[in-house]
Order: sequence, then C-alpha cells, then structure tokens
Amino acid sequence: MDVEGLLKAGLAVAVPLLTAVGIGSRRSRLRNEIRENLALVEEVQKHALLSDHTLSAAWLQGRIATDIARLTGQTGGKRKKPVQKGSAVVALVLALAFGYWTWFIDRNDFVWYSVFPGTVSALMAISFWGHFVNRDLIDDSDLPAGAHALATDDGDEQIANSVILAATGGIDDRFNDGGQVDVVFRFCRFAQSWQFEEAIKLADANWLECRLKAWLWNNRSVFGDDLMKLDSLVDEALRDRSASEVWRDFVETENRSINEAWGKIDFDQMGAGSRRRRVAPDYDVVILAPVGSTGGYFVESAVQLPKALQFLVHRLDDHWLVANHIATAAPVPTWPPTWWAIGDPALEELEH
Repeated sequence: MDVEGLLKAGLAVAVPLLTAVGIGSRRSRLRNEIRENLALVEEVQKHALLSDHTLSAAWLQGRIATDIARLTGQTGGKRKKPVQKGSAVVALVLALAFGYWTWFIDRNDFVWYSVFPGTVSALMAISFWGHFVNRDLIDDSDLPAGAHALATDDGDEQIANSVILAATGGIDDRFNDGGQVDVVFRFCRFAQSWQFEEAIKLADANWLECRLKAWLWNNRSVFGDDLMKLDSLVDEALRDRSASEVWRDFVETENRSINEAWGKIDFDQMGAGSRRRRVAPDYDVVILAPVGSTGGYFVESAVQLPKALQFLVHRLDDHWLVANHIATAAPVPTWPPTWWAIGDPALEELEH
C-alpha cells in the first residue's frame, strides 16, 4: 500500500475517534460529508439506471445544499402556531395567584380546603406550559398514493426542495407572467369569480366558439334545430357582443355553470405539474392538482391525481391561450362541438 493509501486509511479511522472524544468538530464532519456526497453524485450520474429513472442525484444534491446551509448557519426551524400571549399571561397570573392563595392558607398547617385553589393553580400552570409545546403545524393534506411530499415547513427542506426542482427541470418560464401555467391560473381565477368576459381574453378563439356552439346546441328547444340559423347566431354574437342578447345570455349561463363547477376550488392550494407536457407543435398540457399545505409533491411513476384539472394551452403570436379545459386536444367547432371527452352528453344523444 502506498503512502497516500495509508494516510487515507489512517484518517478514516482517526477522524471518527477524534470526533467521538470531541476533537473533531461538527463543521469538519459537515465538510467531509459534503465532499463525499459530491463525489457520490458524480458516481450516481454515471450510473445509467439511477440517473435516468430515479431522482437519486437530485436527492443527493438536495442533501448537499442542506449541509452547506447548515455549515453557513442558514437553517430554519419548522413553522409553529403563534403563542397566544394574552391567554398565556392570564394563565400564568391565575397560576401564581391561586398558588399564593394555597400557600397562604397552608402557611401554618395543611387544611383540606386548600386543595381547591391548589388544583386551580396546577391546572393554570399546565395551561401556561401548554401554550409553548406541541405547536408544530400539522400537515393535513391528502396526497395521492405513491406521491412524496415536498414539505416546506423546515428551512432545510425548502433548500433541498429548490435543488430537487432545479435538478429535475421543474423551474422554467412556464410559471412566469404570460407562461403556460400563469395563463391557466389567471383564466381559472377570472372564471371562478364571475368574470367570464375577462377569462376569455386568455382563451383561444376556437375554444370560445365551441363553448358558444355547445350552449346553443344544448338550448335547441329555444333556438331551433336549423344549423344555418344557429351558425348565424354564432356569427352575430361573436361579431357584436355588446348588442347581442344571445351573447349576454350565454355569458350569464357560463358564469353560473363555471362557478358551480369551480366555485369551491381554492386555486391558492393548487400546484402545477413541473414537467412540460407537449402534445403538438405550439400546444402544451398543463395539469393543476391540490397540494394542500405540503408545498408540493413528486411522483416517480404513473399516479392518479384526484381532483386534478387538465388544460390544453395554445401558443399564438408568442402568447399562450387556454384551448381546452377538459381534454388534451383542441375542440372542433362542429354541431355539436367535439370536445374529445368521453361521455359527452351531446354526443350520447346522436344516433350515429
């Protein structure tokens, strides 16, 4: 064995021993772990199976970032519920007052009725102590089976998660103003808040035409079955919206129906799929799913996402617009419109 090998072997034995007796510092251990993990990341990235089909490298990089943060004193603790200072002060004052009363009664000799103020004093002391313990916020979100939470309550986790997202390509311009995800979120919030005419400014013209045709088709008992007449109503409503009674009725119906469908959704508790999903030139799919208080989650295989919403977005003149809200293909403005959705009631009524 050469001299370098002997030195490495000696250090491998000596460092843990010195650390155990207090000679090796925690900072030195962190530095050594960082060096070892950096070398391990390089080895993992060379392994085809681990690098292509798992997040092993991202996890290690997150651990490295966390250790560096600890080394530089940038860690944070878990979020806690705030202390109710008023209640704590009242509990403390009552505990002291009843405790003094108990002492005053028993100052010469114990008397049985001192048990009552003593009990109150003990309960108030326990209440005061309870204001400062078990304050960690509990994550009550329901994650889909097979999902792993990206918890953000802990400062270390926030650092590690940001590295994981960066390593897996989860941070890109789709989340910026005007990006695919931003457009979908703004569209949903406008539509949810009874602002359909603001929402359609973020929608593809083809989608709007199909929505209008679907509404007219579903109200043939009012507008009739003549397709030429229905086409003229579509042209009139889209050409001069302010003067069209058909348009006003359509907007009112859309506001009501969308609010019924999305009114209870808290879009502030929704997250978007971090991986870009292209389905055609200039067409992407954006998936929104509830993340609760976890800050997000990741999956390593196909997972069913309960309560998820999927949107097709279309790039037109460097702007992204919502092109479909129920399927991953652009709707076709036929009679009735084709939404590419299984179980469409309008299609079920057709004979062929």
